[in-house]
Amino acid sequence: MDATAAAVGGLIGGGAMVAMLYPAMWMMPRQMKMNFLLIVGTMFLPAGPAAYGAGLMVHAMMSAVFGLVHGGLLETSGVTSPGAGAGLGALFGLGHAAIAGMALGMMPMLHPRMLPERPKLIPAFAGGISEAQERLLEPPGYFALNYPLPTTIGFFALHILFGLIVGLVYGGLA
Repeated sequence: MDATAAAVGGLIGGGAMVAMLYPAMWMMPRQMKMNFLLIVGTMFLPAGPAAYGAGLMVHAMMSAVFGLVHGGLLETSGVTSPGAGAGLGALFGLGHAAIAGMALGMMPMLHPRMLPERPKLIPAFAGGISEAQERLLEPPGYFALNYPLPTTIGFFALHILFGLIVGLVYGGLA
């Protein structure tokens, strides 16, 4: 496996994800709710510019690591061209989205600044949430299903895009 090609593909793919997500959030703020850099960054720091920077660094690192995973899968599949890499990469991106989507549902268990997941009807009977909890992030839920449907569709589309880009780069360079 060409680790450099895979990591570079992952970094380019991760950059493309951010470059597509944030303009979509600005254009459709009610439909696109997954502020991924803030969610990841606030695992380490309070909300603010530093949290976005931390989220960007963690996302870049994860993009390189997942690029290596995709590269290993592409190498095992015998990819030798950008076209074949793009097709298989998109398929691997869909699998990547399935795994990452399951992890999103578990995020409230690990995230110190995220509301715990609760059944939708309970808060009204349990007295609502405290002022401190109001400042916490809303949990995305499995596959970002707690957010509007365009967010979930975008979540899958961005992971497919990631896989496609890693496949193109890896197939072209390896």
